[in-house]
Amino acid sequence: MIVSNLTTQNSLQLQQCAREERKGARRSVNFAGGLVFASIALMYGIQIVLNLVLQLNGALGGSNSILLEYLSSCISYLFLALIPIAYALAGREPADQLLPFQKPQTVGLTNGDLLLLGAVGMALTLASNYPTELVRMLQQAFGFSGNIPDMPLNHSIGTQVFYLIYGTVIPPLVEEILFRGVVIGCLQRWGDWFAIVTSALLFGLYHGNVGQFVFATLVGLIFRYLRIRTQSLLPGMVVHMLNNGFATLGTVITQNFGSHVSNIYFLTYFTVFYGAAALLIVFRLFTKGTKSFANLKIPYRRMASTLAARVRGLVTSFGGIAMLAYGAILSVIVLVRS
Repeated sequence: MIVSNLTTQNSLQLQQCAREERKGARRSVNFAGGLVFASIALMYGIQIVLNLVLQLNGALGGSNSILLEYLSSCISYLFLALIPIAYALAGREPADQLLPFQKPQTVGLTNGDLLLLGAVGMALTLASNYPTELVRMLQQAFGFSGNIPDMPLNHSIGTQVFYLIYGTVIPPLVEEILFRGVVIGCLQRWGDWFAIVTSALLFGLYHGNVGQFVFATLVGLIFRYLRIRTQSLLPGMVVHMLNNGFATLGTVITQNFGSHVSNIYFLTYFTVFYGAAALLIVFRLFTKGTKSFANLKIPYRRMASTLAARVRGLVTSFGGIAMLAYGAILSVIVLVRS
């Protein structure tokens, strides 16, 4: 009887813990989703104001109109990070936990570990293009173009420089601060993998089209793993910049030299990163054995509730529903226009 009572009591306590975790996770998803939605609204609001100013001054109809559009986009994109930075500095939670920029070596990782994580992270990021291409082919099978919206590009040197800056530097900087910084910091209390999966889905929804949802969600899992394992934004930010930089440069090469040269370029850098990742894995296996990979795992935290039950906050909280609606509506608009 005593054993039975203890078992019942433990079961009730576990159920109570699970309920509290689900409630806490839902609140954190609500806040994180609302934070992302507000940041997107601010970014678009600034962009609309800047474009109106340019239009009223007759600047968008001239020869430098594309260059000015890029300048406007670069400025407005920076505002995506304003609300999360303000929240981090407000002091409700330690700023260095929300925006950690410390060296990853402080969490027991060697330079070799970081090199391996970076190379494999980049290789997996490149591999995420294949499911995205499959989605594009499915869209084409149903009569859609499958094209992902992109900024206009011409042969002007100034425009191409801004295109490289716009693609390579600004998105990785502000998106890492928002999604891998403050959003992860808000979610991580309810489990590392909960934070990784939920923030990756929010990152995918933020991109607002089907193809990029798939790609951004997959690479979001990679960047968030790097953020949590290294306890720093720097590794994910570097991989993010490398991926965007090589892709953006490829578009510039296509514009100036044609698709034949750009195909050689893409094949070369894909091969280099895949080869580097494979060589580093093989080298580590031969020199340190399989046990050395244990250091790269995220420490397991036992939770009373399931991961699915906590992630469900995306469809049961106002912030989560707002992001789902934003992603769905924008995706439909992009599909119709294509």
